[in-house]
Amino acid sequence: MAYIVGVDRNQTRMITTSLDDLIDKDNSVRVIDAYVESLDLQDLGFIEYNGSNRGQSPYRRSDLLKLHIYGYLNKIRSSRALEVEAKRNLELMWLINSITPDHGTIAGFVKKNKEAFHNTLRNLTLILKGWGLIDGKLIAIDGTKIKAQNSKHNCITQSGLDKKIEYAESQIKAYLMAMEKEDGSKENFKEKLQAYQDLKEQYLIQKQELKNEGLEQKSLTDTDSRRMKNNGSLDICYNVQSVVDAKNHFVIDISTTNDINDQNQLYVMAKDAVELLTVEEVTVIADTGYYNGIEIKNCVDDGMNVYIKKAKANNSTKDNEFRKEKFSYNKKQDVYICPAGNELSFFENTSKNGMKYRKYKCSNCNSCKYKNACTSSKSGRTIQRWEHEDILETVYQNTWNNNDIYKQRRCIVEHPFGTIKRTLGYSFFLRRQMDNVDAEAASMFIAYNLKRLLSMFSTQELIKKLE
Repeated sequence: MAYIVGVDRNQTRMITTSLDDLIDKDNSVRVIDAYVESLDLQDLGFIEYNGSNRGQSPYRRSDLLKLHIYGYLNKIRSSRALEVEAKRNLELMWLINSITPDHGTIAGFVKKNKEAFHNTLRNLTLILKGWGLIDGKLIAIDGTKIKAQNSKHNCITQSGLDKKIEYAESQIKAYLMAMEKEDGSKENFKEKLQAYQDLKEQYLIQKQELKNEGLEQKSLTDTDSRRMKNNGSLDICYNVQSVVDAKNHFVIDISTTNDINDQNQLYVMAKDAVELLTVEEVTVIADTGYYNGIEIKNCVDDGMNVYIKKAKANNSTKDNEFRKEKFSYNKKQDVYICPAGNELSFFENTSKNGMKYRKYKCSNCNSCKYKNACTSSKSGRTIQRWEHEDILETVYQNTWNNNDIYKQRRCIVEHPFGTIKRTLGYSFFLRRQMDNVDAEAASMFIAYNLKRLLSMFSTQELIKKLE
């Protein structure tokens, strides 16, 4: 049978076409080109080349930004990989006019413009709002853990060091006992003994450093990263927060933190999103991990409508029928009514972590047939009420009254994380330290928003919008 054999590689040819003719009119690189050309890079904080730095290749910042965005859209983050692509990839040759920056130049561009990438993401949000693709009426907040460039073995904790010290001491003891029994191997034993003594000394120094700095844990490679629960296991991660608009699931803004949970992130993320979009009425939805009375109150005080569910907290007997939520509060009489109909009256004021509470106690517990199901306390069941508990009760009721809206949370906010981690493969960071990692995270979500745009509009439509 006949085969398609192509052209003889040794045959001399004359190529009379331009790079532009080789790139399809619907190729996505044309959108990247139009998008970057529409930006005021100096206004976004990018450091422009001034022509006076010796030894610096005078590449335009716009070309390096195009290269950077192209890389993130096509699963290429490494500066060395981008250096290779720039020399062999026809799309990139067209996009950056055939320049061939080395990996040092590419990495240096990111290093010197860390804040500018976050500004670019926020600017893209404003562009999308101007096009009517974001309205800010309903926003969802959530966080995801992304692995840091730090091995688990290079993260020390108080409990971990205690175990290592205990092991080193047991080995030291074992070698000392062995040296007393066997004379022929003393030299070999001495070396191993010294090694464990040195290890023990190192662990003790690290433990003292943790104590002096008031830390429970410390990462040795990337000092800003922290050990966190991630998909059922403990990994060294960053906690990336995102705010997503419900209209078309575009990411409004992100924040890279090293908080091991989300409890202190609700207000700051919602506030930054509202200020960026300059909207007057907004509904914020978040999962139970964000439930924090002070954070919710701050959002409500700023005029936000918050839908959030509280995690189910059992009483001491773990009987679901006698959780605090099952007790009703009578505001007029200032008493709680338990499921059995008994009253819990106010008996003292208390405070915890700067929050003021009123405590209520049942006087009929001992004669109640449900006492063993309600409480394990000999003095009877008590309930504490925060001074702003009425705000939380209103939020709780509003959330259940609008449960159909709250159920949209997962579809809105988890879609971007799925795209970032599964489709683009960004389940770990390449860079270290908070500001560098934040620039990398911002680049991931710029790529996500552009990818979503490319799925909604044709290349020519987007180019026309960007002109």
